[in-house]
Amino acid sequence: MYLKVFIISVLVFSNTSIGEISETDPTNSTDFIEDAGIQSNLLKSSIKSDPYGMFREIGMIPDWVARVYNLGIDLASIFTQHPYPIELKKMADKYEYDYIVVGGGGAGSIVAARLSEIPENKVLVLEAGGEESGFSRIGNEHNLYLNSENHHWHYEAEPEKFYARGIKGNRASPSAAKMLGGCSSHNRLLWNRGDPLDYDRWAQLGAKGWAFVDIFPYLIKSEGVVLDEIGSTAFDRGYHGTKGPVRLTGSVNPGLFSRSLIKGAQEVGFPFGDNNGRNFNVFAYSWNNLYNGSRVSMASAYLGPASSRPNLDILINALVYRVNFDENKRAIGVTFEKDGKVQQARARKEVILSAGTYASPQILMLSGVGPKKELQKHKIPVVVDLPGVGQNFQDHPKGNFLFTMENNETQVYIEPESYIKGAKDFKRSRTGVFASLSGRIQGHFRTKYALDSRPDGAVEIYPGLDGTFESNIINGYIQELTDEVNEKYYVPQSYKQGFLIELFCHRTLSRGEIRLKSADPHDSPIFLNRFFQVKRDLEVMVEVCLTALKIVNSRALQEGVAGKPFPNTLPGCEKYPIGTPEFCRCLILTITFSGNHQSGTCKMGSKDDIMAVVDPELRVRGVKGVRVIDASIMPELTSGNTMAPTVMIAERGSDIIKGRILKPSLPPFKREDDVLKYQSYTSMS
Repeated sequence: MYLKVFIISVLVFSNTSIGEISETDPTNSTDFIEDAGIQSNLLKSSIKSDPYGMFREIGMIPDWVARVYNLGIDLASIFTQHPYPIELKKMADKYEYDYIVVGGGGAGSIVAARLSEIPENKVLVLEAGGEESGFSRIGNEHNLYLNSENHHWHYEAEPEKFYARGIKGNRASPSAAKMLGGCSSHNRLLWNRGDPLDYDRWAQLGAKGWAFVDIFPYLIKSEGVVLDEIGSTAFDRGYHGTKGPVRLTGSVNPGLFSRSLIKGAQEVGFPFGDNNGRNFNVFAYSWNNLYNGSRVSMASAYLGPASSRPNLDILINALVYRVNFDENKRAIGVTFEKDGKVQQARARKEVILSAGTYASPQILMLSGVGPKKELQKHKIPVVVDLPGVGQNFQDHPKGNFLFTMENNETQVYIEPESYIKGAKDFKRSRTGVFASLSGRIQGHFRTKYALDSRPDGAVEIYPGLDGTFESNIINGYIQELTDEVNEKYYVPQSYKQGFLIELFCHRTLSRGEIRLKSADPHDSPIFLNRFFQVKRDLEVMVEVCLTALKIVNSRALQEGVAGKPFPNTLPGCEKYPIGTPEFCRCLILTITFSGNHQSGTCKMGSKDDIMAVVDPELRVRGVKGVRVIDASIMPELTSGNTMAPTVMIAERGSDIIKGRILKPSLPPFKREDDVLKYQSYTSMS
């Protein structure tokens, strides 16, 4: 892992070529390349003598793995260039702002950029993490940020007895980025709006003004589809924006595997189409916020271009403690820590929490806004008893189903030389393994447990496998699989070609919650996923697993690449034949991950909903001058990835603050400009 990160960072991001590195540089090019060759030869030698010995040894030294991993990430940061120009400005002492945006992640980047479009608005962004590294541009290497000490929040789910049996500590913990751009800076780049009926459901639950007809114009406003990079992705005209800041591309050069899989899905009865178009219930090549081979984060799309404005200040490594209120329960600013010093910033108009599904409710509770009993338990003075804060936690549970294949059609790279070539290709032409996401497939469909016309099951299929030479580090350290699961199930399939099918339940009925660990802002909150609390959610995933097997066993996929499930050596599941519901159930309960689509902990609703935290204008109930604008306001989780809906929330929330909104509109449209027309917005209170 150390070698891989170091090679990529030097070859991709260094201003000088390998041959131009100074003789006094400790990474002298000749020594470096020779070292790579020596280690490669040693690796080949160890493989011949004991194919799995190295993996077993590494798996027994987790502390060593952690040190090497973080050293590699830190070295990568040294050799990376910033992915976009950004001006970081230090806040003046005792300075006042019109708007203080807490969190410079995906939503916060957008809110700050949009509010600062008005020159009279003085805006401050407080981000707990640091800058987005240039290393994050590599979309295929999102895993490398997970568990990074400096780029990750390290939130830990509470231990579970029922599921996550193959995960260390029985914890299905999330991936939560701690940097500008937030999770948009290290996620898998999947741009998926969800089913249009998801938003109509929001409106039915009391979120007036958030039906699909209301939010569709904001999806168009944010999108910048690159028409000549759609490739094989189905494209429904009248459903996509081409002028927005988020550059989007499709699957340009899908290989035999991906083409065979689409044909296999059609063979068993699933249509192919545009899952951001007229029919969500399809199998589709993915849409990606990727352009010219590089990630388009929300920080690079919005905050970077806005950062030079004189009315926008960006403060990084600034941990917000609480929102400060006056005697009338109006927010007057925030207390935060920067460089070990506790400071305050004042807000003339509003404080906007865009800290995410975990931190936004935590900050509210630390500020005295939340369930009374929870606040009193931690001796926090109660400003408003708001019982819904931290409740209604939702996420998509995920199970991993792994397959080998005979044909060399996936992104499995066994030798270090493959990474050297990939890094050179990326630097030279933004092509190769690190630039390409072609061939990723998403499928949404209804199972027999569907509650309405929306799909409740889904798969995400990747032409790659955690079976490369650093497999043990990815599985054992980053994904935190137990040594037993890793050694018995994963490691024997190392050095083989294969693919991964991720299994999802998208209409979850189970609900978790977030609580305070203490009144100390440095302590991460306690959270309970409560996956499969409602048994129906587990049975949906069993159906998804069986559906995945049907597709893999289709004639098209077998003739194309001859895919086969990993042999059933999964600890605790060996007695169940592959292809049975019992095997699928055991697989899901053993390899249980968070889908990283967390939402709902500051839910939006009507004044009659006692559990609603914000109103449809995203204002926190019971206080003045505070809004929440991020994924935590979703009343129900959308049927897919949450990046696109979160961007929409931030775009529309910013316009509501400005006193204008885009006119309601439904697809298909004839002219994109017809969708981007404003009308004045009057507050409902």
